Amino acid sequence: MRKLSPWINGKSSTFLCLFASFVFAATLISCGAPALPPSGTLPPNANASQPRASTTSAINIQHLVLIKLKDTNDRTALEKDCNAKLSSIPGVVEFSLARPIDIGRKNVDGDYDVAVSVEFASTDAYKAYLVHPDHLALVGAWKEKSKSMRIFDYGN
Repeated sequence: MRKLSPWINGKSSTFLCLFASFVFAATLISCGAPALPPSGTLPPNANASQPRASTTSAINIQHLVLIKLKDTNDRTALEKDCNAKLSSIPGVVEFSLARPIDIGRKNVDGDYDVAVSVEFASTDAYKAYLVHPDHLALVGAWKEKSKSMRIFDYGN
């Protein structure tokens, strides 16, 4: 180590690190290792979820309703009603309920009491949901108890 010490200082150590990196990269390439992606890009993630195909439609539909209640004490009853009714409607792939959170971000809109998110595998399933008696009963029961219902539909 004493003989190498003159080489391991400021500029020399930088040169040695760069040289070692070059040798390592050249070794990988000569062994057939795949090339690195361009800077700022990531390789495809094999674990990422892929869009689910449907026999009636190639898109998934997300239906998001942000509900502002007249009385916030009704949140639990609304969530219970959603759980009871939405889970039984055919064509619903998944649904979730959530309440706004405040972590101090001024640009985040938290002006709702309950978020209802429902996923469908096709437009046909979504259309059937809209006229299903359980959905109509849910909307009818909670429309009068709500200040607002903001609805967003989107898909991939």
